[in-house]
Amino acid sequence: MKYEIPYDHLKDELATSAKLRWHFEKVRDCANKHRLELSDEDFERFYKLHVSSRDIDWIMRLMSNRDRSFLDALVAYVTYR
Repeated sequence: MKYEIPYDHLKDELATSAKLRWHFEKVRDCANKHRLELSDEDFERFYKLHVSSRDIDWIMRLMSNRDRSFLDALVAYVTYR
């Protein structure tokens, strides 16, 4: 069974152009790949990171595999990279 949360309620607000829609879809797909149910606030944070060309997959994997919060995973990302 495929894990999928569409985050449609955020799409209209964040994906205002084709380029931004692409970023939105990448964040959504990455969250679903790691089976993360993100709060609206965390989704928007990941969205901003992705638009800024950051490796959200690494951060989400840390959240998923090690049960870390967004902030803990982000600190690990910053100190590791």
